[in-house]
Amino acid sequence: MERLIPVMLQVYDITFRKEIKGEAVPNDQKIFSIYEQHTDIIVKGSREIKFGHKVNIGTGKSNLILTCEILKGNPADSTLYQGTLDKLIDSYGKIPRDSVTDGGFAAKANAEYAQNKGIINIVFNKIVGSLKNIVSSKNMETRLKKWRSGIEANISNLVRGFNLTRCNWNGLEHFKSKVLWSVLTYNIRVMTAALLKQV
Repeated sequence: MERLIPVMLQVYDITFRKEIKGEAVPNDQKIFSIYEQHTDIIVKGSREIKFGHKVNIGTGKSNLILTCEILKGNPADSTLYQGTLDKLIDSYGKIPRDSVTDGGFAAKANAEYAQNKGIINIVFNKIVGSLKNIVSSKNMETRLKKWRSGIEANISNLVRGFNLTRCNWNGLEHFKSKVLWSVLTYNIRVMTAALLKQV
């Protein structure tokens, strides 16, 4: 009770502000779980609302997950592109020749940023407005889009294979540990499969 009464007062305050005062309470001030108060709300277009944390991953042709970030709130994918690209380049000391993402990352500023970094082929699975993919050929664009579609299998493998649809580890730090240990184990499995093919 000592732990939950302050949470109850906070929920009351949020409800009073929203329903009585008519305020638009920002999501970062709301509580979506009284037991796991770090929980965020994740809304992606018209899809079903999810609760937890948004995880941003970057991968390569090896199918290894090269970067993984557990995010606070529900930032737009388009705001994550440049930081993720910088992390990949800083971590591996190499500028990728190609970059392909899903449509949520599509933005003219992101395409220009990648081009200025020296990336040759920059493809967003879905493009909006006047934005165009930057590619050396139409064939390359098609190949990169197909490769991006294939990445969905890797994401599904990670999420379902390591039960990331639900985390029973309590607290934010344990949530992060669950995700990062799952990524590490997934990568070991990918490397083991690659080694076995060579035998």
